Amino acid sequence: MQGTSRRTSLKLAAAAMAVGFFSAPALAQETYNWRIQTLWQPGTANQEAFERFAENVATMTDGQIKITPLPVGAIVGVNETLDAVSRGILDGQHPATVYWTGRNPVFAAIGDLNAAYDNPYQAMEYFYKYEGMEILKEAYKPLGLYPIGVAWWGVESIPTTRRVGGVADLKGLKIRLPQGMASELFEKFGAVPVNLPGSETFSAMDNGTIEATDWGTLAMNAELGFHDKAKFAIYPGVHSMPVGDVSIPLKVWEKLSPRLQKTLEIAVRDFSLDMIQTLEKQNLEVAEELKAEGVELVDWSEEDRREFRKAAVDTWNAYAGKNELTKRAVETQVSYLRKIGLID
Repeated sequence: MQGTSRRTSLKLAAAAMAVGFFSAPALAQETYNWRIQTLWQPGTANQEAFERFAENVATMTDGQIKITPLPVGAIVGVNETLDAVSRGILDGQHPATVYWTGRNPVFAAIGDLNAAYDNPYQAMEYFYKYEGMEILKEAYKPLGLYPIGVAWWGVESIPTTRRVGGVADLKGLKIRLPQGMASELFEKFGAVPVNLPGSETFSAMDNGTIEATDWGTLAMNAELGFHDKAKFAIYPGVHSMPVGDVSIPLKVWEKLSPRLQKTLEIAVRDFSLDMIQTLEKQNLEVAEELKAEGVELVDWSEEDRREFRKAAVDTWNAYAGKNELTKRAVETQVSYLRKIGLID
């Protein structure tokens, strides 16, 4: 009887499989093919890090999500990716978050609170353990985007044609800066901000229109040839450490399974660490090369750094008055910076 029951059970199971009762687990999972454009030039360490991120996502999701990592300008201009994602031209973006300050001043306060942090690990802690990510999500929500996570490339250096050893030496310095928070901060010390497109920066330094520029990390600046003319560099930097987010349409994010959402969040954090560490290694190597070429690396004293940051607080507070979300972005960061001893 037991043998007959077993044979009957097997027959019933086979029949059930034949008519699809057990077919649900075998259904193919939905796959995603995303084109995500970055702010990085092809062949740079930053773009290569993003390409590794794309490979990791494919591996971690068993090919369920495949990302085509597009360099800057591949489909749209560097300042057009947000609209391109909203309109479905791109599936995602990896911009500098401050690009969207014109849409909402909170993107300036959360994307690059000038002179706030000494290193990207402090900023990561604020974003992931305090309120940074929640504020960024709120900022993007009205625009229909969702930030999966954030990534840094490190503290930016300033190449200069004359030695700038501290805040006193900023007086009269003609420096290429973007309009907004950075320009307002440097003006407090008597610097002369000059707003120039990136394409004109090298020639402006060459002909003396500017004596310094806010651009990128030490290695990024050297790669562009700035130190052919600028024989000094403020390094490690003091003024800027922008964040870049990785964001996709909110409606796409909400349709992803919790497993895929968590996987993507982990992948972006890994990407951030990869880029930070890769660029820091590159900075150290370039620092030795530049010193051998006669470039002086100027490390500001702790006193000068604190004085610069103290002046920055007034600039932050001015931005805090622009709207409630910007106020929250500034206040939560000030609270965190006090907690870790960077401001009084």
